[in-house]
Amino acid sequence: MDLNTPNARYVMGLSLWMALYAAALFGSIIAIRDLRPDGALLYGLAVLPALPIGGAIWVFLKYIEAVDEYVRGVLIRRFVIATGLTLFVCTAWGFVEANAGARHFDLYLVYPLFWMMFGLTSAFLRKAT
Repeated sequence: MDLNTPNARYVMGLSLWMALYAAALFGSIIAIRDLRPDGALLYGLAVLPALPIGGAIWVFLKYIEAVDEYVRGVLIRRFVIATGLTLFVCTAWGFVEANAGARHFDLYLVYPLFWMMFGLTSAFLRKAT
């Protein structure tokens, strides 16, 4: 595999950041459970798994910059629609929580929800316009 292609760089970069995410997630859970920290250390350990997600988003943005204009247009359209769908679902669920007593939706699930929406949009949106 040619590692100089945008696809290869994306796969390699995303794999790295997701491996760091898994390590941070399990490491922080174990450290919080075993060390029972408080204060700044507790907050630092709690936020630690979110940091690699920033790296994954950066890799995706670099991928968008590296592909040709047509693919970029398709990806951006999918991204914007997936973002809108995610905002809609989260807002609607918030109203259902507040007004109908539905179960709470944990905010750390918004990121996987977004990528689920991106996958759905990718199945249906094949054109840039």
